[in-house]
Amino acid sequence: MPFCSDFNTLPDKQALVAHFKGAKISELPTPNFVVDRKIFRRNCESMLENARKLNAAFRAHVKTHKTVEGTELQLGSGKSTTDRVVVSTLREAWMVMPLVKAGKINDIHFSLPIYESTLDELVAVSTQVPHLRVMLDNPEQLDMLAAYNKGHTHAKKWSIYIKINMGTNRAGLINDTENLHKTIVKALSPEVKCAVEIYGFYCHAGHSYSSKTEDAAKDFLLQEITHAHKATKEALKIDPSLQLHMSVGATPTAHASECLSVEEMEQKLGEPLAAKLELHAGNYPFCDLQQVATNCVGYQDVSIKLYADVVSTYSGRGNKGPGEQLINAGAIALARETGPMPGHGRIVEPAGYENWIVGRLSQEHGILVAEEDKPTDFIPIGTRVGVVPQHSCITAAAHPWFYVVEGNEVVDVWVPWRGW
Repeated sequence: MPFCSDFNTLPDKQALVAHFKGAKISELPTPNFVVDRKIFRRNCESMLENARKLNAAFRAHVKTHKTVEGTELQLGSGKSTTDRVVVSTLREAWMVMPLVKAGKINDIHFSLPIYESTLDELVAVSTQVPHLRVMLDNPEQLDMLAAYNKGHTHAKKWSIYIKINMGTNRAGLINDTENLHKTIVKALSPEVKCAVEIYGFYCHAGHSYSSKTEDAAKDFLLQEITHAHKATKEALKIDPSLQLHMSVGATPTAHASECLSVEEMEQKLGEPLAAKLELHAGNYPFCDLQQVATNCVGYQDVSIKLYADVVSTYSGRGNKGPGEQLINAGAIALARETGPMPGHGRIVEPAGYENWIVGRLSQEHGILVAEEDKPTDFIPIGTRVGVVPQHSCITAAAHPWFYVVEGNEVVDVWVPWRGW
């Protein structure tokens, strides 16, 4: 049975590499998206080491870059590795299959709360990977899974994470509520248990992006662990024989895990962990302005830039600095994301123009404005500028391929997966 992915063709990587390998950044057409491979690899290795020191497994979210090459770097090498990934779309699940077949990925988690129209495709994915985990946050989803398996006797048992809402209010069940208790009880009932097994509980502190210090991000991480631990204990009260996992993380909290010890974690809980711990994160190989704003990373840890050309100048326009300037990167190249730091992106190259931010966007136009009212020189027309975007995930999704560089030279081209 064909799925949407079967009809979704990608640009020819080999042709792109043949054309662009060896080119300098200054020679590339703009707007473009550039990945510094050394920084990307370093970020991946650091995160795996964080998890290892915390005696936690690591599950790499691939949704930020959506590439085989980036995923392989996230899996690591040497003493710090993982064979677990998170996907946000089934397109991502299908496209990591070469790594599954190579034995590098053995466990895929589909992170959206499960819905009926995707069940056939999830079953197809489950036949290709040793372990598939799905997410749910509503007892009615259990009825759906049980009914599906009654009508499809070939389907495996569903391995589920129960999502806990710990304040982000995007998805999940809240601790100490009847809904969470009812969901756990139903999952363990005979009529559902034949189709479903609880793998564990999943917490994502998306609101940790508001952190301004590493200590604040660490506090959010401890909240994630506390919430997952509490839900785990609730399940163990009902069935003490369960072997559960607690998956916690967001990029700021995962960064902050480097300054958390097992002893401090258990002191906060007042007891040992009730289940095996897993750390997950996704934005960390790229990073962006939102991550810099948390002060868990610096600009030196951002592995990506959007490059654009300064195409015009408007002296005296606006209410700050010498006026405004125009770059050839608007909303469909950069995204309209905002964050704690002002603007949709910040100029970081060439040096000396860091007071310029992308203050406004239309479809193809980006308007540079001065961030602060202080002496600011215009960037000469024709200058190629490097911009760190607010949110690298959404900016990356705007580009059909990424130029991968070491130093100033293109060494590879990565083609991200599109669609669902």
